[in-house]
Amino acid sequence: MKLYRIVIIAMTASIFIACEDKLDEEVFSELSPSNLLNTEKGLSFLLNASYTYAHRNTNVQASWGAYHMSSMTSGETWGLGGSIENLWVAEIDFTWDSNHPHFLSVWQVHYNSIRDANLVLDNLDNDNLSEEYKSLTEAEAHFIRGWNYAALYNWFGALPLYTSPEDAQLQPRATDEETRAFIEQELTLAVNTLPFEEPQFGRASQGTALAVLCKYYLNTKQWQKAADTAQELMDLGKYELLDNYGDIFAYDNEGNQELIWVLPKDGATLTETGQGLNALTFPPDFPLPFSNNSVFAARTYLFDDFVNSFETSDVRKDQIITEWTSTNTGELVSGLGNDQSFPYKLPFEPNSIGAWAGNDLPVIRYADILLSRAEALNEISGPTQEAIDLINDVRERAGATPLTLAGFDKNSLRDAILEEREWEFYWEEKAREDQIRHGVFISRAQARGKNAQDFHVLFPIPQVELDANPDLEQNPGY
Repeated sequence: MKLYRIVIIAMTASIFIACEDKLDEEVFSELSPSNLLNTEKGLSFLLNASYTYAHRNTNVQASWGAYHMSSMTSGETWGLGGSIENLWVAEIDFTWDSNHPHFLSVWQVHYNSIRDANLVLDNLDNDNLSEEYKSLTEAEAHFIRGWNYAALYNWFGALPLYTSPEDAQLQPRATDEETRAFIEQELTLAVNTLPFEEPQFGRASQGTALAVLCKYYLNTKQWQKAADTAQELMDLGKYELLDNYGDIFAYDNEGNQELIWVLPKDGATLTETGQGLNALTFPPDFPLPFSNNSVFAARTYLFDDFVNSFETSDVRKDQIITEWTSTNTGELVSGLGNDQSFPYKLPFEPNSIGAWAGNDLPVIRYADILLSRAEALNEISGPTQEAIDLINDVRERAGATPLTLAGFDKNSLRDAILEEREWEFYWEEKAREDQIRHGVFISRAQARGKNAQDFHVLFPIPQVELDANPDLEQNPGY
């Protein structure tokens, strides 16, 4: 059973239990040690709640907001239609400000997860808990904090660091160095103590922590650490590339051996635990495969230049819909040629409730680790046969022509790796961070005619957070 189902069921049960014996009611705090935080059952409930926030499962806007914060700003996609169009236009045109709802939703879910992880860590010194339980729970809580802070750092830069419920209610931002040191500390603790196998689907294992740490090192250009961490993960022998690219995303193949860290979703329970990416991608007259599927008025498109950039033999383009038959007119609609092809990595779910789908969202998969090591090796010492072989592992699975070492220098291989990442990870929330790391995020936006400035590599701290915390400084430029 997915973690958020456990949380929702437990919360619902607690509501009904609380309604009994009202005349004899004895009032306790929700987090009173007498009724929650001194038992393994109670702490597990709180740990699952922290995971639920970390999976962005309490706010559907956080699920799709993060995707659009990456894809729209990087020029990977564009969109129009529906009530969300104004939010997309701000992201596409670099006219966003600190009141943009996507920034707030992402900020809140990650900090809510941190809050609950802090509560777990603060209550593990308890004789009622077994040592085995303490060790595993502590490792998972450190991972959750590391993942959340790494994600927030990617979006907003240096952060207020809340590490205990005893912290002051409102904290100023830590320095960049302090933020980075804390993220590394948390993820390293997790790597050293998490088990080889995840305790339950959606929870962390040693490999999960290594993957998040590897990507953190890569995005902060700590090349040797990124290369070493990628190798350590590869040496686990736990993950592999699937033979068929489309199988990675198949609804009936969730939890496969290529997926290292995913955000579990469930469209058949509550809208808070589902995601609506397809509903924000396809038009109302698109031929939906299941009668229970539905879409919104908004559409998300890929540009022709990208769609046409694939080799003819590259099967990764098969996850793109370039034409379709309108259910209104019965006519064939051409997306390719009009910058209106659709990304379709997440198939429509047969058990969805309308727009809300339960496709798990990949965050880090094994192909990412192979290309991360190749990129780090190139930055350390230029082109090597090992780096080429790692790239070719990914290309050969896709049916693309293998690369050869001859003719590459560090700069040209760097460009080739970025291009490979664009083909491999389109519509996976990677484009913005990859372009920033490669130093082309702003220049590409300017080439598209956008008023992008250097400070736009970070998003603004949400205005409501600034209003609530006078010690919280806004990012420069906003």
